[in-house]
Amino acid sequence: MSQQEEVQTIDSTAETVSVTETATDKKSDLGEQWLRLVFMVLFWIALRISEFAIGVTMLMQFVYRISQGEHHPKLMAFGDSLSQYVASIAAFQTYQTEDKPFPFGSWPAAKSPIVSVADSSGEAKASA
Repeated sequence: MSQQEEVQTIDSTAETVSVTETATDKKSDLGEQWLRLVFMVLFWIALRISEFAIGVTMLMQFVYRISQGEHHPKLMAFGDSLSQYVASIAAFQTYQTEDKPFPFGSWPAAKSPIVSVADSSGEAKASA
């Protein structure tokens, strides 16, 4: 066997191994994408439930605001964390992140409120 034939045999063996590895990687990626689709559908259902929770929170905050004349701080905090949760679902579903939202990750913490308590003139101030 000449040196050229030996090199060709080694090259064709290497090509066979890389083709096999590529096919295995594609099958693995395809399986991961189908599993991701299952999670995306489940999070779509969670998104529909979250919309209902946003509606309930909105109505409760409205009633509290009308009856008490101010915002309910705990409802504001819940509304903020719920809106962040909805955003994390959207980010996962649109492939912006690989991190799965709650319950696979932590529930988002509320940020400081955008609207502060009404000042003496009755107008709401925006916080920075």
